[in-house]
Amino acid sequence: MERTFDKNFIYPYSSNPIKAMNELKKMIKKSEQDIQVDLSEMNVIDAIKVLVMLSSYLYQKTPDKKLKFRFYSSDIKNVLTTFSLNNLVMV
Repeated sequence: MERTFDKNFIYPYSSNPIKAMNELKKMIKKSEQDIQVDLSEMNVIDAIKVLVMLSSYLYQKTPDKKLKFRFYSSDIKNVLTTFSLNNLVMV
């Protein structure tokens, strides 16, 4: 099955969480609006790492911005609720 891209989402090129985080940070710096990230190609643990780091980074830079994310499983929300990440929204 071929991957389809939604132009409203940012897709990291790397599945490595540190490389993906660095890629996404560069894109966040350029963005004027809320960020929408698709991490569906990552495994759950790596996606959680990226989301926690990105959420913290974004909150530090602009506390009023939201980080919207897409993931293949809604189970990730259960894990993320244990953190205090008020700027994360699953779409």
